Amino acid sequence: MYENAKQYRDIVAKEVAALKVACKCPIHDGQAGRCPRCGRKGIWDIAGIGLHLGYGNSIYYSTVFYGWRCIMCDISRDAVVH
Repeated sequence: MYENAKQYRDIVAKEVAALKVACKCPIHDGQAGRCPRCGRKGIWDIAGIGLHLGYGNSIYYSTVFYGWRCIMCDISRDAVVH
């Protein structure tokens, strides 16, 4: 887990850059996309921690699980890991 907001932003920036290379697609805060973990549609929440009101299924980087997740991953035990 991160200790402060700056550390979290630095981690997320690094992970976004790596994911952009891996999936060969642009990823921007507030843009529609698919969760790398379960494949469900959602909205990238790069600026927050996955709790952005109005986004519906937010896709965010979790420093607890060290990976990309979405709100549906958090509430679903049957999420398929890709």
